[in-house]
Amino acid sequence: MNQRQPIRPQAADQAVDYGDVFGVTGATPSSPTPTGAVDQSGITIGEALEATAISVGDKPVDRGDAAAIRAAEARAAGGNVTQRSGLGAKAQAAVNFNDRVAYDYNKITISDVLSDASAKLPHDKAVTSEDADGVRGAELSNNTEAMPTPGGVADTMATAARVNRDDKP
Repeated sequence: MNQRQPIRPQAADQAVDYGDVFGVTGATPSSPTPTGAVDQSGITIGEALEATAISVGDKPVDRGDAAAIRAAEARAAGGNVTQRSGLGAKAQAAVNFNDRVAYDYNKITISDVLSDASAKLPHDKAVTSEDADGVRGAELSNNTEAMPTPGGVADTMATAARVNRDDKP
């Protein structure tokens, strides 16, 4: 279901401003990026994780997802550091719980873990190709299938990295 976003009235010859489309406060970029959807800093790891919560939110968290979330969290922090009570730990706890539950409708889902991921990460940064590759490797090494989940953590991180790379001036 699509919902039309309110647009501020403007003259026919005036270009659409970043703030006209997205609810922003504070300073906005002086010139819009080619797509108009990403600011100069790019899509962050937290935003990519939130996109995953939207794209495959009803999927129960599995070992590959937990590994990818841990890797993404560590990359956002700038190293191999993970929080004791961070997103990766919550994802692993969800896997442990899900392994003991018989029916999918009782399992903890991706959206349960990744909703508001940006707010839950103490540090965040724009997704790079290296970040996407590291997350993909973590997901694949802990996944029983030979490919990452379509729309999952690795897939969304790869898309964010491509958008960030293509949007660089």
